[in-house]
Amino acid sequence: MTSVPAPHRPPGAEPAAGGPPPSGVVVGVDLRGIQAYVYSGRRILDAVGRAALVAELTDTSDAEHGIADLVPSDCVVLRDAGGALTAVFPRADTAREFTARYTRRLRDRAGDLTPVVAHVPYGTAEDATPAPGTGRGPDPSRTREGARAPLPGVDEALAVLPERLREARRHMSALHTPAHGYGITAVCSVSGGPAESVDSSRAQDEHADVHERVTADVARARGIGRRWHRAHSTAWLAGAATATGAPALALPMEVDRLGRDHGEVSRIAVVHIDVNGLGIILGSYRERAGDPRVPGSGAMAQRRLSSRIAGLTEGLARVLVRAVAAAVHAGPGRAPTIPGAGATRPVTLYHAPPGPVRIPVRPIVVAGDDLTVLCDARLALSLVRYALDWLDADPERIGDPLDPRVALHRALAAAHGDLPGAGRTVHRPDGGAHTTFVPTVGVGVAVQPVGAPLSLGYDLCEAMCRRAKQHRVALAEAAPGAPDEHAVAWTTRFDGVDRVLRRLDQARRAPVPRTGLPLTGTGFTRFLDRYLSATAPGSLLAGGDTRRRSWLVSALVPLLESGTDPGPELIRRAHVTGAPVGLPRGWTPGGLLDAVEMMDLYLDPGLAAALDPHRPPPQGRTGAGGPPLPAPPEGARS
Repeated sequence: MTSVPAPHRPPGAEPAAGGPPPSGVVVGVDLRGIQAYVYSGRRILDAVGRAALVAELTDTSDAEHGIADLVPSDCVVLRDAGGALTAVFPRADTAREFTARYTRRLRDRAGDLTPVVAHVPYGTAEDATPAPGTGRGPDPSRTREGARAPLPGVDEALAVLPERLREARRHMSALHTPAHGYGITAVCSVSGGPAESVDSSRAQDEHADVHERVTADVARARGIGRRWHRAHSTAWLAGAATATGAPALALPMEVDRLGRDHGEVSRIAVVHIDVNGLGIILGSYRERAGDPRVPGSGAMAQRRLSSRIAGLTEGLARVLVRAVAAAVHAGPGRAPTIPGAGATRPVTLYHAPPGPVRIPVRPIVVAGDDLTVLCDARLALSLVRYALDWLDADPERIGDPLDPRVALHRALAAAHGDLPGAGRTVHRPDGGAHTTFVPTVGVGVAVQPVGAPLSLGYDLCEAMCRRAKQHRVALAEAAPGAPDEHAVAWTTRFDGVDRVLRRLDQARRAPVPRTGLPLTGTGFTRFLDRYLSATAPGSLLAGGDTRRRSWLVSALVPLLESGTDPGPELIRRAHVTGAPVGLPRGWTPGGLLDAVEMMDLYLDPGLAAALDPHRPPPQGRTGAGGPPLPAPPEGARS
């Protein structure tokens, strides 16, 4: 999404010392319900459009689609990404006017998003607006009359801003509560509210002569989604090579275009990738990169780092698209496919000649630092492995300063390189090791049927990502000196978040654990190589041999799930077949059950061989190949 490498400063505005004024009001805006809003529909286009709309609603650099026209010339923006906005105004009246205009713009363009706003005066600024009580004792920033007393400086105001936002969130106005009223007209196909517009690109209930009826909010988001879809299809796939043939490629806008084989049971996967410890990274960078002599310099440095993290997210999204494209096999007279090693059939790609070939992956970048990927379920684990390899690449080997991994690595190394044990050590398969400051990620994967609501898939994968991150924290607390690693968890069940998490906990706490999830990054790689590799001895997919599948599912799996010793069954099986039972080396009951669950949904197209993770991508936008970004104002470049 849109990111700016330096604080926005409209022409003619020159705050003192290049930063915030000596007194004023810090305004913080936080948008609630972003994920529920983005994934409330069933179409990829709805999610893409709403994610783009969230970005535009906090983009102060775009006068056409963003909110640059709402920002006065004497305002200094310290943050405008991640669904949040932080700005400094020299006067309380201009801060209130901006808030009024901004919340009205938000109500008009995305009524389902709820803004949480806090004003924190500092210096000699005055704001007599009473603040709601917290019930937690006296607040030293209050006067006797109940009004907020200005804080000494902008840094002190920024320090208390998160608490003021949390307080505001607890005292929401009734005006922010949606009032849907009674349905007196056609019903929106997405939200269920009264329909206000017609989407002529979509048929209603499979009737070609009846167009889909939607609310104005849905229609607006779809228009934005089509614009962003065209821009990203062009930018991310420009010059992308394929394994064979040279067809025109495009990203899908429909779930049915994600590699679905019609007439067969099809699954899609929703993959959520989230940076571990992002708040700690930004907070520590603000402390070390800021200049104590310049008010607000820490927040400005933090904003520059946020843009680099957004560049890393976009770079990962783009490279996943290009890696899948590099595995496409196409040729005259035959359907384009993505073949690979595994028990499943090759992924057949949607192609309606003479149109482009739709590749079965669609990243959705939400608020700049959140990446969700929709893909054919057969590619999900391979994509996760490639993403981890790309993040773990050696920045010194890449070398290109415009690569988002190198840019982020050097920025964090400059601020933290003098600390003992700074960075993290990555051990390579060749036995070597290198240090990188690129942070680790938590990954959650949810497999669901085609046609299930995207909101369900997102809730499940976000819950699995959260559980994976908790597992990483628990490991770090148990062994403080252990290396920092990625964390991965997945589920193929879709009967509700609570039930999935409860079942995962029960499987982990069983006397004989029935799952190995969550896994560290190293454990995840070892799992794929041990259980699902086509070449590993005893692998469930060794040589493409799946003749043991019925025995595994009907005989061995029930024993492992019940905690019974499988030894007698292995002896019986060896006697029947006349050969030792070949199971993966070092297998465990939990790992084997996880592998059996995924063996019918795993295809390894060799993404690393198709596109080297160490190769720097072509540049654009934030160093990740997106649409070009306007140059920052003179004197604001970092």
